[in-house]
Amino acid sequence: MEKAEKFADPIRLLEEEDILNPKANSFKNLGWSFVGGCLAGVAAVLVGHPLDTVKVRMQMLNIPLFRCGKTMLLNEGISSFYLGIASPLYNIPLCYAISLGSYEMGRWALGLGFHEQMSFMQGAISGTWAGITSCIVLTPMELVKCKLQMEILPEGAKKTTAMAMTKKIIKSQGIRGLYRGNLICILREIPGCAVYFGAYEYIKGFITEKYNAPQFAPFMAGGIAGFVSWIVSYPQDAIKTRLQLDLGPIKKYESHKFWKDGGIISCTKDIWKTEGMKGFWRGFSACALRSVVSEAFSFFVYEKSKKFLTRRNHVM
Repeated sequence: MEKAEKFADPIRLLEEEDILNPKANSFKNLGWSFVGGCLAGVAAVLVGHPLDTVKVRMQMLNIPLFRCGKTMLLNEGISSFYLGIASPLYNIPLCYAISLGSYEMGRWALGLGFHEQMSFMQGAISGTWAGITSCIVLTPMELVKCKLQMEILPEGAKKTTAMAMTKKIIKSQGIRGLYRGNLICILREIPGCAVYFGAYEYIKGFITEKYNAPQFAPFMAGGIAGFVSWIVSYPQDAIKTRLQLDLGPIKKYESHKFWKDGGIISCTKDIWKTEGMKGFWRGFSACALRSVVSEAFSFFVYEKSKKFLTRRNHVM
């Protein structure tokens, strides 16, 4: 009888036992944040990858958004927008799991509940930690993705797989070659994730309180936060793309003679000299559009799955 009552109204029982209390702080819930992060990552890749491919082409080929998309569609077909999707589809869910899991770990370390509303500063602190840890998988994943996205083959030629590209880089450069551009990736992720998570928490709280729309808040907050975060991190991304595609036997961008910066200073000077300030923002339109769409869906999926997994785990 007790078991039947338990499954008859699980949400009521959860509320009675304080499991859904927003301020409940439990270390075991961190595991479910990694699972929810994986689901959010899948959503982000499926929705945002076509525009990410356009962004990389724009950065390297110096052509505007609509002309780039039109050229790809006419010359290479609709499949060209999904070039390199295997790498992020395998790795971005892991990256989101690490990022969102680390973010929730920061929440836990700050003594905040698993479902508790955070302030901008609290979100930024947790986001900074998440940005640093996510680069463990983000740097090699983005390097392989960029190489595949720039692969323009003749009709009928077999496309290189993500695994084949990874093996090729390791064979010629070693494991270290997969982390080309890691420093600039960290310098992109720290401010980007701090603003991203801080803005998300602030906007989500504002929408929830002002318009009483907690169900809709993650979608809107995620989209806006995704756009704002790239404003403080896009120039670093432009530098990262060029560094990661500079993998020839003779590198164009070498480290500074006094300290090992991975070619950041050399690349920055080259972009400024050849293109000026606009060179650091090339491809931003595609990136901004992609981030609004993909982050809106990823945060919506994450918040829903986080609550569902927490409830389901306790009931079972």
